[in-house]
Amino acid sequence: MNAEDVRKDPVLQGLVEGLHQALGPRLRSVVLYGSAARGDHHPAASDLNVIVVLESLDPSTLEALAPAVRRFVRKGHPIPRLFSPGLIAASADSFPIEFVDIRGGHIVLHGDDPFGSVAIARDNLRLQLEREIKEKLMRLREAYVLVHDRASALRRLLGQSYPAFAALFRGGLHLMGRPVPSHSRDVVAAFCEAAGLDRAPFDEVARLRLGEKGTQDLRAIFARYYDALTRAAERIDRLYPEGGASKGGDSR
Repeated sequence: MNAEDVRKDPVLQGLVEGLHQALGPRLRSVVLYGSAARGDHHPAASDLNVIVVLESLDPSTLEALAPAVRRFVRKGHPIPRLFSPGLIAASADSFPIEFVDIRGGHIVLHGDDPFGSVAIARDNLRLQLEREIKEKLMRLREAYVLVHDRASALRRLLGQSYPAFAALFRGGLHLMGRPVPSHSRDVVAAFCEAAGLDRAPFDEVARLRLGEKGTQDLRAIFARYYDALTRAAERIDRLYPEGGASKGGDSR
């Protein structure tokens, strides 16, 4: 799905039209982000992720946008993230990973670009990267305990975890001062190269996410993937925010 196809998507057009009719000038911007905005959208595995920027987040405005949002969610997409311009400015230090990801690939469907001038502090980014990758590894371990002996559930766990770690790797490349590709598999490949990691386990999981069938040993795939993620977490933990140098002098 390229940018022009995205703009013509009837679900997105319906959302924007519904919001504009309901809100008028109270609607400041509608922004698509994530895989669809980066040209990495796979209908069977990807959502349409949207941010709606409102003049105010007061209850009457929230009530007014509800019908358009409900129609969008009924199509199977997540509820849009709701911001005001002031909240975006105040949140860059709280959500640096998310804002780096959005700033690097988004399409403005209505209004002005609310992320064009957002500044990301590198020390905030490193701290969130360290916290998020450790938290997501913890959740992955916990989920594996429950699903390791159920093939369909384990396949789903692996596939669903991939985009979240790819988003963290985007932040890691940004912190290292490396170019950040658009597509998730290219992001993972670039991060693995920069961090000295084997990309093969991530490629295995990416193929599972896209529906590859076969007689794979899913537990063996999980073991390789988990080991690679553990090494990625260790690599991120050693990064300083300045210029991608790392603790202990390792600047690979």
